[in-house]
Amino acid sequence: MQSWIDPEHQALTKGATKALKDNAVHNRSGLPPFRLPQVAQQILTELLHFLSTGDTGPALSLGEKLGHQGLGLRALLGLSRALVREVLARLPGTAPEALEQVARVNDYLTLLVDAVAEKERREIGVQRDEMQLALESAIQNRESELRRIILELSTPIMPVYDHIVVLPLIGKIDAERAARITEFLLRAVVERQVHTAILDVTGVPAVDGEVVAALVRTARALELLGAHPVLVGIRPEIARALSEHSVDLAGIVVLSNLQSGIVYALRREGLEVSSSPLSQRRSTHGYRGR
Repeated sequence: MQSWIDPEHQALTKGATKALKDNAVHNRSGLPPFRLPQVAQQILTELLHFLSTGDTGPALSLGEKLGHQGLGLRALLGLSRALVREVLARLPGTAPEALEQVARVNDYLTLLVDAVAEKERREIGVQRDEMQLALESAIQNRESELRRIILELSTPIMPVYDHIVVLPLIGKIDAERAARITEFLLRAVVERQVHTAILDVTGVPAVDGEVVAALVRTARALELLGAHPVLVGIRPEIARALSEHSVDLAGIVVLSNLQSGIVYALRREGLEVSSSPLSQRRSTHGYRGR
């Protein structure tokens, strides 16, 4: 076979170059068009080696190398079809030996195609994994942002008077939300120069040991910043939870409802709270400074 193909080497290389250029659009940017004649030469040189030795290793290595350089699978398939046609046109006769020669050329081209296909498969797998990771990261970041917004909306800090704020707690409190509550409240204490911070747990449906411990930690953190913690909205079941967990509430004022908490805070600011005839009729209360 090699003795037959040697004289045709230049013509086959020229045909392979043309086929590669015709299919250059299917290559990746890493393989510029000016390198295609060199690629065609490599393919034909390795074809001669395969026909003379039958060694498949170099053919597979070349296919992987070309795939790494950017040779596209569709471009290689186009080259394979063109090269087989060239070989059929230049074979000396149609004897069984000639058909065997075509089969061996086809075997060689199949090795190249398999190697390039495997290279593309691995690259597609890597790209898929990278896209999956990027998507998961984007979803996680979005979920984190939505969770942050929800936490901010669920922990509104309401100023009711100079140096007095109320934090109405509504819904279930877990460890993450408890940490966020403490963070928001401590920030507000510093920014607003808060003297009294009222934590209203009226809207908390259930209180367990974790919630109790979180509330106490928040109250102790407020004290470290010089703010006076007041816990209001204590229902019987909450009082029972505080008692069952032997919670140390020393220094923490505990009142039954938000109204009493606000009155207490106002009085700490030196304001005297009293009822007027009009407010008594409307069941409202006012205050006046001393």
